[in-house]
Amino acid sequence: MDNSGFIDKAEMRRILESIYDLTGESKTGINSPEKKVDQIFSKMDLNSDHKLSKTEFINGCLQDAYLYALLAPTA
Repeated sequence: MDNSGFIDKAEMRRILESIYDLTGESKTGINSPEKKVDQIFSKMDLNSDHKLSKTEFINGCLQDAYLYALLAPTA
């Protein structure tokens, strides 16, 4: 979002909040943006640099059914 080529936790939280607003997804419980960001980074941030590269993000989304469904909903 800041043209760095990476997504940090704050950016990911804003992205998820925007997607939740568009889809009506609940922002509470186990899928709250904060909890999902922690889950996403623990799975996707392979080099532990606290940011996701394009490759880390794409590969991670392809392996996370919840994120995949949010980003590529079926008609």
